[in-house]
Amino acid sequence: MKLLFLIQAVLCALIAVRLLFFRRAGAAHRPWAARLAYVLVVLAGAVIIGVLFARYDWALMAQNGITAVLCLALFAVRGNVVELFRMAGMPEQANSCFLRFLRRSAHDHPATR
Repeated sequence: MKLLFLIQAVLCALIAVRLLFFRRAGAAHRPWAARLAYVLVVLAGAVIIGVLFARYDWALMAQNGITAVLCLALFAVRGNVVELFRMAGMPEQANSCFLRFLRRSAHDHPATR
């Protein structure tokens, strides 16, 4: 059980670091997005602190918040998971690098040759 909490803490650390080092690169400032990113950083940090200090109840409460944000994001895109991974500014037909990687990996698998 502790291994799962450690994995969760590492994943939350990656989320927090990625959000903290986000650059807009000239894009418009969206106050709601900035607040959402702040909430996600705080929740991810709470998971990390909860795991490090063996306060798993804190970690689980913070994880519920992160799950709630994911749930809201899925409802915002009407359940279209691909929309969560689309790259901004790309044509409608283009998929993100992540989805292209998954598709390429599936074609490179020995069972599909």
